[in-house]
Amino acid sequence: MPDAKHRILRRVRRALAGRWPVEAPTGPWRPAVEAAGAVERFLAHAEAGGVEARRFESPDAARAWLSDWAAAFKSAATSPRVPAPLAPPLPAAPPEEAELGVSRALAAVADTGSVLLSSAEGRRLQLLPPAHLVWVDEAEVVQHLGEALGRLADDPPSALALHSGPSKSADIGQIMVQGVHGPGRLVVAVVRGLAELEAAPGEPPPTREAPSHTPEARPPAGLDWEAVRALEGRRLATKRGDAFTVEKVTENTAVVRVGSSGKTYTLRRRCLEKAARLAAAGTPLPGPVAYRKLACNEAPAYAWAVLRALGRV
Repeated sequence: MPDAKHRILRRVRRALAGRWPVEAPTGPWRPAVEAAGAVERFLAHAEAGGVEARRFESPDAARAWLSDWAAAFKSAATSPRVPAPLAPPLPAAPPEEAELGVSRALAAVADTGSVLLSSAEGRRLQLLPPAHLVWVDEAEVVQHLGEALGRLADDPPSALALHSGPSKSADIGQIMVQGVHGPGRLVVAVVRGLAELEAAPGEPPPTREAPSHTPEARPPAGLDWEAVRALEGRRLATKRGDAFTVEKVTENTAVVRVGSSGKTYTLRRRCLEKAARLAAAGTPLPGPVAYRKLACNEAPAYAWAVLRALGRV
């Protein structure tokens, strides 16, 4: 007499008899037809979720708006990722005391009207002030979440936050209340040319798509450690835009301090020199992921940024 297992399988086979086979999907789901452009869709979905959305054609227009808009607040906690011209002209305060928190988004998703924020900014800044202003570059607004995550794959933060509107809850009496578990007011400003504002004078705007290394422009062999020493005290940024400072350079190490968290990381000389030799020999090192795989697994985002500042990758 067949056991339960065989009886169940026999019934499944009978039920499947004559049905067309269904293949597993080979990629993420995408809508058959895209609607409006990514920026228009993002603004529409963000506003539907309670976001106060703004769009500016230039950083100058955004700066002019900010000077008037920020006058309603007494203090602000501003992320180090926010360019200085777009920091509100308000007294600085810790997140738990500030009336306004100001962030720089990694990307924005049109499908859901969400902004992606990095944990490197500090979750207190993103959650504690009652109002939250988020800057995002127009070029970083994408249609789908998968696109946003794909752009960050080369240098992902330790954690991501998806903010899709002001904090709200109807747990008590089914009455909707805003500002329960985070900011009750979320303002997202989409700015065309924000990346150009962030680029240092004389440097091209940072891009995620185009690797900085090309075989035709091969960097010089080796690594001049005195050039690394010359970076001491310099403020640099990772490929993703997180600011850090080269705090101290010794005979065999370089210590960097992250501006948003204050954490320090030690970069070993032999790892930097190995990466420089690989690049000089023609091995592409387009980002921190390649550095981690081919050279060293220690603080690849900051090590790669140091080599980029020296023109070695």
